[in-house]
Amino acid sequence: MAVTPPPGGAAAGTAADAPRRPWRAGTFVLAVVAVVLLTLVLAAAARDRGQDPSTTVSVSADSVRTVDLQAPPGQLTIIAVRTGQVTLSGPVSWTGRSAVIVTRPRFAGGVLHLAYRCAAHSPCTGRLRLVVPQHCGVALWVPSGHVIASGLAGPLWISARSVDISAAGLRAPSLDAKITSGHLSATFDSPPRRLSVTLISAQATLRLPASATYRLSQQVTSGYVHADIPQASDSARTIAARINSGELELLPR
Repeated sequence: MAVTPPPGGAAAGTAADAPRRPWRAGTFVLAVVAVVLLTLVLAAAARDRGQDPSTTVSVSADSVRTVDLQAPPGQLTIIAVRTGQVTLSGPVSWTGRSAVIVTRPRFAGGVLHLAYRCAAHSPCTGRLRLVVPQHCGVALWVPSGHVIASGLAGPLWISARSVDISAAGLRAPSLDAKITSGHLSATFDSPPRRLSVTLISAQATLRLPASATYRLSQQVTSGYVHADIPQASDSARTIAARINSGELELLPR
Protein backbone atom coordinates (compact mmCIF):
# COMPACT_ATOMS: atom_id res chain seq x y z
CA MET A 1 0.00 0.00 0.00
CA ALA A 2 1.46 3.32 -1.07
CA VAL A 3 0.30 6.44 0.71
CA THR A 4 1.18 9.91 -0.56
CA PRO A 5 -0.07 12.52 1.92
CA PRO A 6 -0.66 16.13 0.84
CA PRO A 7 2.40 18.39 0.83
CA GLY A 8 3.05 20.95 3.54
CA GLY A 9 1.17 20.90 6.79
CA ALA A 10 1.51 22.50 10.21
CA ALA A 11 4.52 22.08 12.48
CA ALA A 12 5.43 18.57 13.57
CA GLY A 13 3.47 17.26 16.52
CA THR A 14 0.14 18.98 15.66
CA ALA A 15 -2.67 16.81 16.95
CA ALA A 16 -5.39 17.72 14.48
CA ASP A 17 -5.53 15.94 11.17
CA ALA A 18 -4.62 17.92 8.08
CA PRO A 19 -7.62 18.76 5.84
CA ARG A 20 -8.45 16.03 3.39
CA ARG A 21 -10.29 16.24 0.10
CA PRO A 22 -13.24 13.80 -0.23
CA TRP A 23 -11.49 11.83 -2.96
CA ARG A 24 -8.43 11.39 -0.74
CA ALA A 25 -10.54 10.00 2.11
CA GLY A 26 -12.11 7.59 -0.35
CA THR A 27 -8.67 6.55 -1.53
CA PHE A 28 -7.65 5.77 2.06
CA VAL A 29 -10.79 3.65 2.56
CA LEU A 30 -10.20 1.71 -0.65
CA ALA A 31 -6.55 1.18 0.26
CA VAL A 32 -7.43 -0.12 3.72
CA VAL A 33 -10.07 -2.48 2.30
CA ALA A 34 -7.54 -3.76 -0.22
CA VAL A 35 -4.98 -4.42 2.53
CA VAL A 36 -7.54 -6.25 4.68
CA LEU A 37 -8.67 -8.41 1.76
CA LEU A 38 -5.07 -9.16 0.79
CA THR A 39 -4.22 -10.07 4.37
CA LEU A 40 -7.17 -12.46 4.60
CA VAL A 41 -6.28 -14.11 1.29
CA LEU A 42 -2.64 -14.52 2.30
CA ALA A 43 -3.62 -15.90 5.68
CA ALA A 44 -6.02 -18.43 4.17
CA ALA A 45 -3.48 -19.55 1.57
CA ALA A 46 -0.75 -19.92 4.19
CA ARG A 47 -3.00 -21.98 6.46
CA ASP A 48 -3.83 -24.26 3.52
CA ARG A 49 -0.08 -24.83 3.05
CA GLY A 50 0.45 -25.39 6.77
CA GLN A 51 2.59 -22.24 7.08
CA ASP A 52 2.40 -19.21 9.34
CA PRO A 53 0.50 -16.47 7.47
CA SER A 54 2.30 -13.27 6.56
CA THR A 55 1.87 -10.01 4.72
CA THR A 56 4.19 -7.36 3.32
CA VAL A 57 4.17 -3.78 4.56
CA SER A 58 4.68 -1.14 1.88
CA VAL A 59 4.22 2.55 2.68
CA SER A 60 5.66 5.65 1.02
CA ALA A 61 5.02 9.31 1.78
CA ASP A 62 6.35 12.76 0.89
CA SER A 63 6.59 16.03 2.85
CA VAL A 64 7.07 14.23 6.19
CA ARG A 65 8.76 16.07 9.04
CA THR A 66 8.41 13.34 11.67
CA VAL A 67 7.67 9.61 11.52
CA ASP A 68 5.74 8.22 14.50
CA LEU A 69 6.16 4.45 14.27
CA GLN A 70 4.72 1.78 16.53
CA ALA A 71 6.58 -1.27 15.29
CA PRO A 72 5.73 -4.95 15.80
CA PRO A 73 8.17 -7.21 17.65
CA GLY A 74 11.11 -8.33 15.56
CA GLN A 75 13.83 -6.49 13.66
CA LEU A 76 13.68 -2.88 12.52
CA THR A 77 16.33 -1.13 10.45
CA ILE A 78 16.23 2.68 10.20
CA ILE A 79 18.38 4.49 7.66
CA ALA A 80 18.61 8.22 6.95
CA VAL A 81 19.56 9.11 3.39
CA ARG A 82 19.43 12.10 1.06
CA THR A 83 15.86 11.71 -0.08
CA GLY A 84 12.60 13.60 0.19
CA GLN A 85 10.52 10.49 0.76
CA VAL A 86 9.77 8.19 3.68
CA THR A 87 9.39 4.49 2.95
CA LEU A 88 8.56 1.56 5.21
CA SER A 89 8.72 -1.97 3.85
CA GLY A 90 9.17 -5.57 4.88
CA PRO A 91 7.31 -8.72 5.88
CA VAL A 92 5.20 -9.26 8.99
CA SER A 93 4.21 -12.82 9.92
CA TRP A 94 2.04 -14.19 12.70
CA THR A 95 0.80 -17.44 14.21
CA GLY A 96 -2.79 -18.42 14.90
CA ARG A 97 -5.90 -17.61 12.93
CA SER A 98 -6.00 -13.87 13.62
CA ALA A 99 -4.19 -11.48 11.29
CA VAL A 100 -1.77 -8.89 12.55
CA ILE A 101 -3.53 -5.62 13.37
CA VAL A 102 -2.45 -3.00 10.86
CA THR A 103 -3.46 0.58 11.59
CA ARG A 104 -3.69 2.56 8.37
CA PRO A 105 -1.16 5.34 7.82
CA ARG A 106 -2.35 8.73 9.05
CA PHE A 107 -0.78 12.04 8.07
CA ALA A 108 -1.35 15.06 10.31
CA GLY A 109 0.59 18.31 10.62
CA GLY A 110 3.72 16.96 8.96
CA VAL A 111 3.68 13.80 11.14
CA LEU A 112 3.23 10.39 9.53
CA HIS A 113 1.68 7.98 12.05
CA LEU A 114 2.28 4.26 11.43
CA ALA A 115 1.19 1.51 13.83
CA TYR A 116 1.54 -2.27 13.53
CA ARG A 117 0.43 -4.45 16.43
CA CYS A 118 -0.13 -8.14 17.02
CA ALA A 119 -3.71 -9.35 17.32
CA ALA A 120 -4.78 -10.85 20.64
CA HIS A 121 -3.60 -14.47 21.10
CA SER A 122 -1.72 -14.29 17.79
CA PRO A 123 2.00 -13.51 18.25
CA CYS A 124 3.57 -11.71 15.32
CA THR A 125 7.02 -10.62 14.23
CA GLY A 126 8.29 -8.18 11.62
CA ARG A 127 11.42 -7.53 9.63
CA LEU A 128 10.93 -3.93 8.58
CA ARG A 129 13.12 -1.30 6.96
CA LEU A 130 12.39 2.41 7.46
CA VAL A 131 14.12 4.93 5.20
CA VAL A 132 13.78 8.62 6.11
CA PRO A 133 15.23 11.96 4.97
CA GLN A 134 18.32 12.87 6.98
CA HIS A 135 16.71 15.59 9.10
CA CYS A 136 13.38 13.85 9.58
CA GLY A 137 12.43 13.29 13.21
CA VAL A 138 11.67 9.74 14.36
CA ALA A 139 9.43 8.73 17.27
CA LEU A 140 9.77 5.01 17.88
CA TRP A 141 7.75 2.59 20.00
CA VAL A 142 9.03 -1.00 20.12
CA PRO A 143 7.58 -3.81 22.29
CA SER A 144 10.56 -6.16 21.79
CA GLY A 145 13.25 -7.09 19.30
CA HIS A 146 16.30 -5.54 17.67
CA VAL A 147 16.67 -2.03 16.21
CA ILE A 148 19.56 -0.85 14.03
CA ALA A 149 19.70 2.86 13.11
CA SER A 150 22.23 4.95 11.22
CA GLY A 151 22.71 8.50 9.99
CA LEU A 152 19.74 10.10 11.74
CA ALA A 153 20.04 13.89 11.99
CA GLY A 154 16.54 14.79 13.21
CA PRO A 155 15.12 14.70 16.74
CA LEU A 156 14.86 11.15 18.07
CA TRP A 157 12.37 9.71 20.59
CA ILE A 158 12.53 6.06 21.69
CA SER A 159 10.28 4.08 24.00
CA ALA A 160 11.10 0.38 24.08
CA ARG A 161 11.20 -2.69 26.25
CA SER A 162 13.01 -6.03 25.91
CA VAL A 163 14.95 -4.57 23.01
CA ASP A 164 18.52 -4.21 21.78
CA ILE A 165 19.07 -0.87 20.03
CA SER A 166 22.22 0.06 18.13
CA ALA A 167 22.50 3.53 16.58
CA ALA A 168 25.55 4.91 14.77
CA GLY A 169 26.51 8.05 12.91
CA LEU A 170 23.94 10.14 14.78
CA ARG A 171 23.75 13.89 14.25
CA ALA A 172 20.44 14.27 16.04
CA PRO A 173 20.08 17.51 18.03
CA SER A 174 18.16 15.66 20.75
CA LEU A 175 17.48 12.17 22.04
CA ASP A 176 14.72 11.16 24.44
CA ALA A 177 14.97 7.47 25.31
CA LYS A 178 13.09 5.29 27.78
CA ILE A 179 14.36 1.72 27.84
CA THR A 180 12.88 -1.03 29.98
CA SER A 181 14.68 -4.39 30.19
CA GLY A 182 16.94 -3.79 27.25
CA HIS A 183 20.12 -2.19 25.95
CA LEU A 184 20.84 1.00 24.03
CA SER A 185 24.11 1.79 22.28
CA ALA A 186 24.35 5.12 20.45
CA THR A 187 27.28 6.94 18.85
CA PHE A 188 27.01 10.62 17.94
CA ASP A 189 29.10 12.14 15.16
CA SER A 190 28.12 15.66 16.24
CA PRO A 191 27.40 16.80 19.81
CA PRO A 192 23.68 16.79 20.68
CA ARG A 193 22.07 19.76 22.40
CA ARG A 194 19.88 17.68 24.71
CA LEU A 195 19.84 14.08 25.93
CA SER A 196 17.25 12.53 28.23
CA VAL A 197 17.74 8.87 29.14
CA THR A 198 15.48 6.81 31.42
CA LEU A 199 16.59 3.26 32.21
CA ILE A 200 14.48 0.70 34.04
CA SER A 201 16.32 -2.59 34.50
CA ALA A 202 18.32 -1.63 31.43
CA GLN A 203 21.75 -0.55 30.25
CA ALA A 204 22.88 2.17 27.85
CA THR A 205 26.17 3.36 26.40
CA LEU A 206 26.34 6.75 24.69
CA ARG A 207 29.47 7.87 22.87
CA LEU A 208 29.66 11.64 22.45
CA PRO A 209 32.16 13.95 20.73
CA ALA A 210 34.74 15.13 23.24
CA SER A 211 34.99 18.47 21.42
CA ALA A 212 31.98 19.75 23.42
CA THR A 213 31.17 20.03 27.12
CA TYR A 214 27.97 18.76 28.70
CA ARG A 215 25.93 19.60 31.80
CA LEU A 216 24.89 16.36 33.50
CA SER A 217 22.03 15.86 35.96
CA GLN A 218 21.13 12.46 37.34
CA GLN A 219 18.55 10.69 39.49
CA VAL A 220 19.69 7.19 40.43
CA THR A 221 17.44 4.89 42.46
CA SER A 222 19.53 1.79 41.86
CA GLY A 223 22.49 1.42 39.54
CA TYR A 224 25.02 3.98 38.37
CA VAL A 225 26.02 6.61 35.85
CA HIS A 226 29.63 6.58 34.66
CA ALA A 227 30.56 9.80 32.87
CA ASP A 228 33.94 10.10 31.16
CA ILE A 229 32.99 13.08 29.00
CA PRO A 230 33.92 16.78 29.32
CA GLN A 231 31.53 18.50 31.74
CA ALA A 232 30.73 22.09 32.67
CA SER A 233 28.02 23.35 34.99
CA ASP A 234 27.17 26.24 32.64
CA SER A 235 27.11 24.24 29.41
CA ALA A 236 24.11 24.71 27.11
CA ARG A 237 24.30 21.03 26.15
CA THR A 238 22.38 19.01 28.73
CA ILE A 239 22.16 15.36 29.70
CA ALA A 240 19.41 14.19 32.09
CA ALA A 241 19.73 10.63 33.39
CA ARG A 242 17.06 8.75 35.35
CA ILE A 243 18.16 5.31 36.48
CA ASN A 244 16.06 2.68 38.22
CA SER A 245 18.09 -0.52 38.43
CA GLY A 246 20.21 0.35 35.41
CA GLU A 247 23.60 1.37 34.13
CA LEU A 248 24.49 4.35 31.94
CA GLU A 249 27.92 4.98 30.45
CA LEU A 250 28.77 8.30 28.84
CA LEU A 251 31.99 7.92 26.91
CA PRO A 252 34.00 10.12 24.56
CA ARG A 253 33.78 9.16 20.92
